[in-house]
Amino acid sequence: MSKRRELDFSFWDERWRQNYSEREQRIRANPLLDYWDKRARDFSLMRKSNDYDFGRSVYAALQDVLGPDSTMLDIGAGPGSFTIPFAQKIKSVTAIEPSQGMSAILKENAKEAGVENYTVIEELLEDLPQEPSSDFQFDLVAVSLVLWMFQDVWPRIEQMERYAKGHCVIVAGIPDWKHPRDALKSDVEEFQSLCNMLISQGRFPDVRVIDYVCERAVADEIECRKIMYEQYEADLTPEAEEKIRREVEARAKDGMCLITSRSAVIRWNPGEMVLKG
Repeated sequence: MSKRRELDFSFWDERWRQNYSEREQRIRANPLLDYWDKRARDFSLMRKSNDYDFGRSVYAALQDVLGPDSTMLDIGAGPGSFTIPFAQKIKSVTAIEPSQGMSAILKENAKEAGVENYTVIEELLEDLPQEPSSDFQFDLVAVSLVLWMFQDVWPRIEQMERYAKGHCVIVAGIPDWKHPRDALKSDVEEFQSLCNMLISQGRFPDVRVIDYVCERAVADEIECRKIMYEQYEADLTPEAEEKIRREVEARAKDGMCLITSRSAVIRWNPGEMVLKG
């Protein structure tokens, strides 16, 4: 790839849109709120695994820019993957979670963890104020597992920056090449496109790679796979259900599935740009 293209925003923006279109043709539909409502309890079990290992690993990658007085906006908070471990370390977290099912589970998890310094806003990201007031700005604005649902992603990134008086963070999945059968082309494309869009628009992203694990019961993993199959592939048939069961049980040990994952924590400070996008 030429150097010009490496720094060409329009190239990476079009690459993102192309990947979005290809995914739309490949899957049944982008997940809507009712899908996340159905997955709320299952997703919670996964994110709570090993004492919120995912969220704590992300916090560890960001602790040099956070302190006890820091505030955070957690976009797409889900069952509290970041909200709970971060709230235990900083002043407060505002969680954006439009799924009522996820929001209810987040509140249950926070109560279980003894966390009270948080607020939940049940709104879609695009429905939040586009020009926020001074009391809706945060030391850290974070998003994970949300941006891939937008065909036009850059306005959402700029929206994040308007809420930030400190850093912005995108957590994106990346392949673990030690397990090539688990590597997803979409993860590679998302990470590449986001990083190159940021660079081409004068941002200076700091990228840190985290590894984390999730341990869950075989039955829970099977149910998760069944929901995802119906969402992304086809109606669940007895044959498909049996295939899922065999695949999960083949990778299980002592009735549990140990799932290793890898993500990139992409951090930048909007106040340190060399040019405006």
